[in-house]
Amino acid sequence: LLALSMGALAIAPLFEGTEEAAPGPGFQFLDRTDQGTPTRWNPCEPIHYVVNATLAPPGSIDDVYEAVRRMSEATGIAFVYEGPTDEEPSIYRDVYQLDRYGDRWAPVLIAWADPDDTDIPFERGDRVAAGVAVPVIPPTRLEDIYVSGWVAINADDPNPPGFGFPGQQGPVILHELGHLMGLGHVRTPGELMHPEGGGVVDFGSGDREGLHRLGAEGGCLQVMEPIGP
Repeated sequence: LLALSMGALAIAPLFEGTEEAAPGPGFQFLDRTDQGTPTRWNPCEPIHYVVNATLAPPGSIDDVYEAVRRMSEATGIAFVYEGPTDEEPSIYRDVYQLDRYGDRWAPVLIAWADPDDTDIPFERGDRVAAGVAVPVIPPTRLEDIYVSGWVAINADDPNPPGFGFPGQQGPVILHELGHLMGLGHVRTPGELMHPEGGGVVDFGSGDREGLHRLGAEGGCLQVMEPIGP
């Protein structure tokens, strides 16, 4: 266990939580604090992100911009694009990368990955995921607050970029951003957080209610600064 990165230690239980759909309302949270409130980001600070589109089809960056715009609108949280990166996604991603990103929590990474050349398990049983996403809390686990995370899109997914119909890359990215913000799967048809996308190209009413609770409406949170090695 000592060989695992800070990010891997922090994401393990959350990664498992994205796999199964949960019954009940039109929204479900990935995790809760000891007080019973949903684990979320600090909505009073922007979420910074970088993109590695090396393996992405043309038009993918526009899908990212549009998905981020919709997420910002639904949560009231600002997002800041820092530009491209050559960092590759991994379940062992460090949440603190001094040499690459400076003395701060690493920005969210959105990247495309080859399923045959990554440690991210896109295959789950007899299903092949179009994307995987994990929000990350500080590795000490003393704070139930998301400070970083990653979104990995399956570079072999045959669906094209765009938001025109369910299954296109745009709704897939938006679904994974839902996980990044703290939403889990639901079995409710018509909700984007359904494991198969709910047959929609945008958030449903349950999705929006869940994101509303995870967003600016919940008020500011205190974020611990990272302590480097």
